[in-house]
Amino acid sequence: MKNVARHTVVLFALILLCAGATAHSAAVDMKEGEWEIFSETSMTMGTMSMPPMANKSTYCLTREDLVPKEEKEKDCKIVKQKVVGNTVSWRMECKKGEGEGEITYRGSTYKGNFRMKMVEDGQTMNMNMKLAGKYLGPCPKGQKSGATGETAKQMAAGQQAAAQAKQQQARQQASLAANAKVGEALIKRSVVPAEERGACAQEGFGRTPECEGKTGELNLKPGEYEVTVERGSRFGTTYTPVETERKKVCLTEDDPVPGVLGAGRPTHVKRGKERITWTDSVGGRTTKGGILYKGNSLEGAVTTTADLGAGQQSLSVTNVTGRRTGDGNCIGGRDYSAKKKGGTPAAGENKILKDPVKGIRNLFGY
Repeated sequence: MKNVARHTVVLFALILLCAGATAHSAAVDMKEGEWEIFSETSMTMGTMSMPPMANKSTYCLTREDLVPKEEKEKDCKIVKQKVVGNTVSWRMECKKGEGEGEITYRGSTYKGNFRMKMVEDGQTMNMNMKLAGKYLGPCPKGQKSGATGETAKQMAAGQQAAAQAKQQQARQQASLAANAKVGEALIKRSVVPAEERGACAQEGFGRTPECEGKTGELNLKPGEYEVTVERGSRFGTTYTPVETERKKVCLTEDDPVPGVLGAGRPTHVKRGKERITWTDSVGGRTTKGGILYKGNSLEGAVTTTADLGAGQQSLSVTNVTGRRTGDGNCIGGRDYSAKKKGGTPAAGENKILKDPVKGIRNLFGY
């Protein structure tokens, strides 16, 4: 109903145009000059109704052109009109509806009504408009037609707002298109590595004696890694902006997956010599992830899908790449390994046991 309400002023302008053009040909008793125009519009849609909306404006009306040309409703046209005495009647057809009305002039005043039926968003709405006008006097000096006074200012402000809204909409559409292009490119290159043949099933990412005995050591050189993480999402057909984060993290065989991925501790993990892959399903969401290790570098991806209903799905992707930058604070005092092969205490534990104060300082990097 709000969409229809926004058209009432334009429809009213077309009514005046129709009446004026007919009045000129039939010499209806109408004074040219500045008019004060009143309208009261009420609308109903099924059992719903909108409170009457009153509008008052001033126009300089002439027989040649009663309203500015830009106010004409492009989607409507007059298909029938006639004049009987000082009464002008007409029938209008629009793309979304049809209507009819009449106006009776009495020199410096007029009264009339207009009725219209429209279809908006698949629902039928009925609009009734009461019309009245009175002659104020000659048009402002130098003006022959068009809106006057505050009405002209409001129209100019409305046109400016409409132009700004159109520009903003264009910017939003351009932004959405850019997001879609970048987001789709991220989705295409965010491929979760396939499960490694002969990989060992376990819970969590850290090494276990059982899997290490089956697959051997992970092809990851422990140390400090600089990782780049890209995140993006698609909800139905809408893409969110892609976010990029760079961070330095410590990776070891017992902590081989960057925490920045937010993978947690999944229960279904397959760990091999070159790859770690995992799956998880919680609350209707399915997550798949995997990382390919290349000694001093790594690459991988995580995808999460969820059903939004009505045939729509959401897809969130995270793409990760990383390269080793050195030992950093990750080796020695900050060794994340719990135990070495064979179950002997790790180097970090030995240092803490030999010199607790120094060991704790090294552990926290000070």
